[in-house]
Amino acid sequence: MPRTKILLALVAVAIVLALVLLPRGRGPVDDATVAEAITFYGYTEEGTPLWEIHAESGRIDGAEQRLHGVSVDFYDEEGGALRVRGVELHRTAGVSRLSGGVRIERGDDLLLETEAVSWDEARDRLEAGAIDLTTPELRVTAARFEYELETAAASFVGGVDASAELDTRWTIEADRAEERDGVVTFRGGVAAESEDGESFRCERLEVESKSETVRLTGSVIGDWASGHLSADSVRFDNDGLYAAGDVTARLDLGESRGDSDGT
Repeated sequence: MPRTKILLALVAVAIVLALVLLPRGRGPVDDATVAEAITFYGYTEEGTPLWEIHAESGRIDGAEQRLHGVSVDFYDEEGGALRVRGVELHRTAGVSRLSGGVRIERGDDLLLETEAVSWDEARDRLEAGAIDLTTPELRVTAARFEYELETAAASFVGGVDASAELDTRWTIEADRAEERDGVVTFRGGVAAESEDGESFRCERLEVESKSETVRLTGSVIGDWASGHLSADSVRFDNDGLYAAGDVTARLDLGESRGDSDGT
């Protein structure tokens, strides 16, 4: 084969190898912004502060945000704040998700703990799965949780269990519960028992922690070692027990005397 043809063949092979091995062009440009010490603000149509997000670091790619070391403050009309903290916030248009040991705090009177919470901005609502609520005198666990940011009302459903430190320790079970303004209300098949042996059944039980007052309504039935009680409503406070509305009571006076004599 002539040298010219050999040279042309080698050049052709080189061109083919170059087309195969060389990059075919640059990939898509990454328009995302990576930053530290990030803050976002949300306002109502009237310009009133609605929420504020602080993050240690994050990645912003158009409408999608992935933030780390996050704290979110939700403001009410009186200027009070509900603070939500977590490890990571994945924020998109509509619904965002905060995850990683989430803590929800409202001043000194309310603490909620869960693994993840969803924030629906359009509905102004927080939602979560299993959650643990703590107030100064009460602890509540439930399978699901919702918090209406506009009204500052929390709802718990899916088998609610609670313990309350009042005049004595109480355990409470109910179908669902609500918290608002420091008052926790249990509803549906409520059962409450004290460590002193008292037990009550009713349709609604309300615990007001600040005044250490408990109100029971709806076919209230109570049993304890020395008696039995049924009534439309019952109230416990620091002054004692009060029953109202179609009250029926039975008291074992002999046992009461025995208790007072120390026998």
